[in-house]
Amino acid sequence: MLCHGIGRRTRNRQSMHEQWCEALNTGLHDSGLDRVAADRVTAVTYANCFRSAGTKSIGDPDDEDRIPAFGLVHLRDPLELELLEAFASGVPDPEGSPTKGLPQDALRRLQRSRFLGDPPAKVIIWMIKQVRDYLTDDALRRCVQDRFAAAVTPGTRVVVAHSLGSVVAYETLLAHPEWKIDTLVTIGSPLGLKAIGDRLRPPVSEKTPGAWPGVRRWLNVAAEEDPVALVKKLKPLYGKDVEDLPVLNGRLSAHLATRYLTTHEVANGIADALRPR
Repeated sequence: MLCHGIGRRTRNRQSMHEQWCEALNTGLHDSGLDRVAADRVTAVTYANCFRSAGTKSIGDPDDEDRIPAFGLVHLRDPLELELLEAFASGVPDPEGSPTKGLPQDALRRLQRSRFLGDPPAKVIIWMIKQVRDYLTDDALRRCVQDRFAAAVTPGTRVVVAHSLGSVVAYETLLAHPEWKIDTLVTIGSPLGLKAIGDRLRPPVSEKTPGAWPGVRRWLNVAAEEDPVALVKKLKPLYGKDVEDLPVLNGRLSAHLATRYLTTHEVANGIADALRPR
């Protein structure tokens, strides 16, 4: 089962399913492993939860042109500013900056880094607002988690969750201890960020480690260049059984889900989960 994250701008579940399956099978093939038939893979999409009645979210436009013209003036929420600085702190600034620590500097660093795929400022702000909405809007959180839960079947063996999707997967797995899912693979996950951990249900911190999500194996794959997966090792926060696996995704689009899916670490973890036991 595949679960997307923040800033997904593909138009529908079918296009996500096709793109992710292609990347996944590329990774499996390149690692000398058996491909997975597309009909064995389920894609979970929750983008339209951001447009559901009863939520206070900003919406989830499919096209970049439809994203409102967000600027720094629209980042007023303390959580949004905390997330902006957290993501930007993982991005080096080769030019140096006399204004380091200010929101405009954090936004500039993210824009110039290209680690997120060279998005304009309004897209970065929109993605941050999506994370804020999930963490603070109860109706939206329920909608997203219900969408995830509806996709789980008795045959679900492995969950691959990207970015915000890793937060969704972790919380929903905790809420369903009856599930018999073998492996959780988190890719580009922000679960190590204090801004996220403080608002998980239940909260997670260095003093209050996170509960185990009820799977046999948890692989956390984090690219060295990925600013969203700023905290590369989740083991200190979520327990010694988390397998933290570093990868190199390259400077361009380091956070991209399809780039993670082509790595040997992800391919090997999925293949292992699908082996008969």
